Amino acid sequence: MTRIRDVIAAVEAWAPPQWADSYDTVGLLWGDPERPVQGILTTLDVTPELIEEAQAVGANLILAHHPIWFGPRTRLVWDTFADRVIYRGIQADIAVYAVHTNADKSPEGVNFVLCRHLNLRPVRVLQTEGPGYGGGYVGEWAHPLEPPDFLRFLQKRLDIPSLRFTPGPDRPISRVAVCGGAGSFLLPQAIEAQVEAFLTADIPYHRFFEAQGRVWLVDIGHYESEWMIAGALADLLRQRFAHIPIFTTRLRTNPVHYWI
Repeated sequence: MTRIRDVIAAVEAWAPPQWADSYDTVGLLWGDPERPVQGILTTLDVTPELIEEAQAVGANLILAHHPIWFGPRTRLVWDTFADRVIYRGIQADIAVYAVHTNADKSPEGVNFVLCRHLNLRPVRVLQTEGPGYGGGYVGEWAHPLEPPDFLRFLQKRLDIPSLRFTPGPDRPISRVAVCGGAGSFLLPQAIEAQVEAFLTADIPYHRFFEAQGRVWLVDIGHYESEWMIAGALADLLRQRFAHIPIFTTRLRTNPVHYWI
């Protein structure tokens, strides 16, 4: 019989909690670790609709990348989004586990998966933070892309309605740094790595000035840079728990919409 604690052990061997940033809320957010696992649903975000999806597929454990809250909580307030999700999840008796910045730093985590999704050959971690883990990733294409083709490829491959970017040198692009989520703080490391482009999300206005003319800095969107980790988490668990029904959400949980 596989219990929730067994799934947790497998996830934490892949992305140890001690790799997480100090502000982060990772681990079992609620639920009984001794409870038998009936099914698992993997996702980027946890929303009320996601709780309903877990109920529909018979999953009593949600494995999410994004935690539902950060920092200490002293009470649940119904008119806040996070608290409504917490209440509904507990009411439905569905456990939730979050693997966030520790998955960002895992050698086969968010950024490795993003490289693979973009057909980049993963080369190395962009910024080493400890033995075997770190932030961002550097990848390479065997066949360089001219800048217009590069932008078109990103838009099509990631299904992004629009791209925010500042241009770098006008030459073919083959070496690319990536950091899923808000990773523009790694811009100096990307420039030092001599990449032609750096892909991340939530880029502040003034950061674009720092990159201008030095590297193609492209904001690909937070959700768009990380949604594929849900499928990777499901694949990871299927290798270990083939007897358990494991699902990846079919919902697009991105709260950001585009008007083109």
